[in-house]
Amino acid sequence: MIAPMKRAFIVLVERDKREALRELRKLGVLHLEPMSGAGSDYEELAAARQSVTEAVGTLAGYKAEPSAGELSEREGIELAAEVRGYEADAKAASDEALAITREIERIRSWGDFDPAAAAYLSAKGRPIRLVEVPAKKLPSMPDGVDYISLGQAKGLARLAVLAGEDTELPADCLEFRMPEKGLSELEAELMDVRSRAAAAREAVARKAPLAAALGRALAKIEREEAFEAARSGMHADEGLAWFSAWVPVADEKRLTAAASKAGWGLMLDEPLDDEQPPTKIENSAVIRIIQPVFDFLGTVPNYREYDISGLFLLFFTVFFAMIFGDGGYGSLMMAGGVAAAIASRRKTGKVSDPVRLLLLLAAATVAWGALTASWFGIPADRLPRLLLDIAIPAISSANVEAGDNIKLVCFTIGLVQLVIAHGKNVLRDRRSLKLVGQVGQAAMVFGIYWIVLNLVISAAKYVIPSWALVSIGAGFSLNVLFGSYDGSKGLLGGIIASVVSSLANIVSIFLGVVNIFADLVSYIRLWAVGLAGVGISQTVNQMAGPMLGKLSLWLIGGVILLGFGHGLNVILSVLSVIVHGVRLNMLEFSGHLGMEWSGYKFEPFKDTVPTGRVTTERSPS
Repeated sequence: MIAPMKRAFIVLVERDKREALRELRKLGVLHLEPMSGAGSDYEELAAARQSVTEAVGTLAGYKAEPSAGELSEREGIELAAEVRGYEADAKAASDEALAITREIERIRSWGDFDPAAAAYLSAKGRPIRLVEVPAKKLPSMPDGVDYISLGQAKGLARLAVLAGEDTELPADCLEFRMPEKGLSELEAELMDVRSRAAAAREAVARKAPLAAALGRALAKIEREEAFEAARSGMHADEGLAWFSAWVPVADEKRLTAAASKAGWGLMLDEPLDDEQPPTKIENSAVIRIIQPVFDFLGTVPNYREYDISGLFLLFFTVFFAMIFGDGGYGSLMMAGGVAAAIASRRKTGKVSDPVRLLLLLAAATVAWGALTASWFGIPADRLPRLLLDIAIPAISSANVEAGDNIKLVCFTIGLVQLVIAHGKNVLRDRRSLKLVGQVGQAAMVFGIYWIVLNLVISAAKYVIPSWALVSIGAGFSLNVLFGSYDGSKGLLGGIIASVVSSLANIVSIFLGVVNIFADLVSYIRLWAVGLAGVGISQTVNQMAGPMLGKLSLWLIGGVILLGFGHGLNVILSVLSVIVHGVRLNMLEFSGHLGMEWSGYKFEPFKDTVPTGRVTTERSPS
């Protein structure tokens, strides 16, 4: 659930700002409104944070075993300056090496010579200019042009022309810019520059074991930066200072007690309609395991939207299993999940949420593979009898009609999910006749469901019942009458206003009906992507099968092919889950809920902050 919030206004004596913020940081219940830090202390911390952040990013590119120990803020800043200095030296040397390489490639075909000799001759009144001219034009060179032939290459004659800058060369001559250094000198210089770049990178690599410690030092610096931003950015006048923040209702008593003890002025108020408090999700340990997915996507529901964590977890698990669609893959994931769970418990004493989520998804994949008799793409006639017996005949891979039956499952899942969405909207609008419009939307979903079955699966098997058309028509009418209902205008006035609004947006209304059809059809992707995965598995098996006949190098090659092919299929399935499994929840389902995911996360002002997160950078309220 989304924790209810209250706006908190705190007033205190200006000279007590620092001590008050220390107490509030210990309390750890306030999400401060963004404050613009100012002053030399804040600017110094901001610069230090930026420097350390860049250094952490640099060290992240080097693999190394993390070293034990901690770094203070000052040590972290000094290490960051050292790392950035080495990195700047490496970049400068690399850029210089690139420029030298380009110059070498430019002059290589002219051979090695000393540009200083040409400069000496020029100083003695015998300037030399290097040119290229088509070899066939060489006999027609003007008599007044003195030159020395340096050879020919690719139909071009290279000449050293005895002429100054003020002498106009023939039109066919392409002048070659005299280098400042000779080829051998440039090659020696390139080796030196590359050596300097390698030495600088080696110096950075030696610091790589301190990456984790530097990340923790960054968290400390961010903590102090957030503190200084609040202290220096607080409004102040006539000896008083004040600021606003958000506090969860559950922590209201703790804040009140702390304010009373410290002598602060405190006012708590409900959020205004045009205010957007931060979103704090509070779920049980069972539902909380889906949070890593939201963190990966970077999505946070608006404070006034729904927390769909439980429903997201339920449907995401089903989608994951159907997209992977193979009990063999699920078994491998289960083995990996068990190993990760054991390692996590040994290290921290508990199983982390991502590992628990992996175990759930793996179990669901094994279950779906068992129900559909799908195991590593092996044909049904070659599976053990036990695996065929535990499968559901209607969707078993041994059934030629399994594809149509799985499509029916997909569309039914879509029906259930979209009806749940409008059911939640009905509960949301239960104090207004606007809920009737949501009932109409749900009715249209029911009717269009039958049209989808008729058009996509089989017109003969799924004849559209007359009540489905009535459901679509009635639902459309209810949506027009009550979709934009405003109870403040009275019953009749609200209905008239809703009708007028619907007529003004009639194109959008009709497109909404089409959108329901498209959203339901979109659930066929669960069948299609799963089928593609099965096809890849079977193709890999067919390619590797002939190589597995007897013990030889072919057998080794076949095993490698199986591992690579099925491994690639697993990777593609993971990407499919991200693209398709997440999409059905974040677009189709959320779209019918009316969710925009426009919220920002509740981040309390407290003693610890996540590594790499600057608490002064928050979404605006």
